[in-house]
Amino acid sequence: MMIGMFDAADIAGIERTIQMAIAPAFLLTAIFAALNVLTQRLARLIDRDRDIRDRLSPALPGERRVLAARARQVHMSIACLVLAAVLLCLMIVISFIGLVLELVAAFVVAGLLTAAMAVLMLALLFFLAEIRLAYRHLPLGLDA
Repeated sequence: MMIGMFDAADIAGIERTIQMAIAPAFLLTAIFAALNVLTQRLARLIDRDRDIRDRLSPALPGERRVLAARARQVHMSIACLVLAAVLLCLMIVISFIGLVLELVAAFVVAGLLTAAMAVLMLALLFFLAEIRLAYRHLPLGLDA
């Protein structure tokens, strides 16, 4: 049965492609949430550095060096998350292009998903490194 210029097999293929695109779309939502957290952390680091530079607040010993190291880790994590999101978007686009042009894009799609997951793991490791730097610089044991 033809519907417009698509037959039933075409519509079934489109439905399968949409179903395959839903999981990466949920993953994109999680990436955007993580980006929000990281940009807020970066903003707080910048604000703290400004307070120290403007002499509004005294710095702990070595604090500016730690702030710079933490900012680098957050920046790398953000860059990795953005790259993962781009790879996922590209995967979705190629899935649909492959369907429309009747190309076998399974290996490309699988490669993009694998690359996105690897970059996402790298982003999480950079985030963990930033958290570790923040924790190690806490003035534990000092009376506030």
